[in-house]
Amino acid sequence: MQEFFDLWDIYQKVVAADYMFHREIGADVRRELRAQIAGQPFSFLDLGCGDAATLVPVVKDLALKRYRGVDLSETALALANKNLATLPCPVELIHGDLSTALTEDTASYDVIYSSFSLHHLSTHEKADFFRRAARRLDGAALLLLVDVIRKEDESLQAYHLHYCDWLRSSWASLDTHEMDLACEHVVNNDLAEPFTVLQAQALAAGFGKTRQIACYNWHHVLCITRA
Repeated sequence: MQEFFDLWDIYQKVVAADYMFHREIGADVRRELRAQIAGQPFSFLDLGCGDAATLVPVVKDLALKRYRGVDLSETALALANKNLATLPCPVELIHGDLSTALTEDTASYDVIYSSFSLHHLSTHEKADFFRRAARRLDGAALLLLVDVIRKEDESLQAYHLHYCDWLRSSWASLDTHEMDLACEHVVNNDLAEPFTVLQAQALAAGFGKTRQIACYNWHHVLCITRA
């Protein structure tokens, strides 16, 4: 997985061509933040921040008072350091994984956000993620998840097959080798869950409501709140 993400130019091609609906998802996240935060200053923990290029337009004129980003790719974090320089708030970038970040960080946040990262965790690790995230959220705070979610009647193996078939037929700006790397990453690292599994895990962790606010093929935006 690390080798794929250190070849960050492949992912940048995917984002630029909007193959994973980053533009649409960014607009959805922005609308949800504006509706939930309602102009109030808020702190923001970004788990699996990548290069943060797609997030900056989402939050740039909101009342962001503190940003903390965490990612495993040092290549991406170097780019994020440049991309986040325009934010008018303190920015901290951490090299690490999602679970460790939630354990070692004792601060509270108004918003926890994770984009296309949670599906790399096992089912057990996802449940632990929700428990740890609940402890890091302050009061009536917000957990926003962007991730791939497989259909309720779709096995993980079938999801891998269907996703790679769609990838090879749709991601036209990638050459054959790049498509091979992308599919290899999906098959070896994507542990996508059905929505009902994530919903049950969030409920068990103390969250009250999980809403699907957008869906583009397997790419979903979830809003998770205490009530």
